[in-house]
Amino acid sequence: VYHYYARPPIAEEEATGRAIALAKAADCPLFVVHVSIREAMEAIRNAHNDGWPIFGETCTHYLTLTTDCLDKPGFEGAKYICSPPLRPQEHVDALWQAVREGWLTAVGSDHCALDGGYEGAKKKGTNFSNIPNGCPGVQDRLALLWTYGVCTGKITRRKFVELFAANPAKVVGLPNKGDLRIGADADVVIFDPEWKGIITNKDSLHGIDYEPFEGFEIQGRPQQVFLRGRLVAENGRFVGERGMGRWQKCKPYGLCYDYYHK
Repeated sequence: VYHYYARPPIAEEEATGRAIALAKAADCPLFVVHVSIREAMEAIRNAHNDGWPIFGETCTHYLTLTTDCLDKPGFEGAKYICSPPLRPQEHVDALWQAVREGWLTAVGSDHCALDGGYEGAKKKGTNFSNIPNGCPGVQDRLALLWTYGVCTGKITRRKFVELFAANPAKVVGLPNKGDLRIGADADVVIFDPEWKGIITNKDSLHGIDYEPFEGFEIQGRPQQVFLRGRLVAENGRFVGERGMGRWQKCKPYGLCYDYYHK
């Protein structure tokens, strides 16, 4: 839990404010990733409302987990060490408002699956500075955002698509991703909104020894996933072939630069 106290909210607030000031001075856009506190979000929102090309993103773990996870007994809290650290519930509530209102543009996973991370960290003791940072979550991002966002009424279905797919692709300059249209890459998710289950490490595909969302009840999951028109996943299992993936080269001047073309 002292991982949190070593990285208090004021540090993120100050760093975000400084980055915004430097972006203004340089007259360039800024995209702040992994926003975890109300004050940083509000600084981004206020700068954007004042006409500056300042944007931000948060992650699913900052929308679903709190500092209480770090304070679990024994070594269990080590499963939740990531940077910035998890925050108290008041910040979680503020971030849900931010993604609903459009003050934050996207929701990522900051996926970091450390092979042998949990058991390996155990051998290094309980000093948080010796424990690797990382939160595996790319597989759970869609289900968590749907279950705890759409199903609870915090965001709409349309906002869900924007946060999960459309906006991230636009921000990083991938015009053939995040959009269903002629000429795009035919990446399609067939989503079953009624499926219900529980997240467990044994059913996860990240290949490590723990699951930070272990035991989370979820509703909805991808029934089928198509990559460039070819089936790669079905009912929670990978059915594609190794080597199907392609390195995506981001193009310059994505969404955050639109400010300069108005």
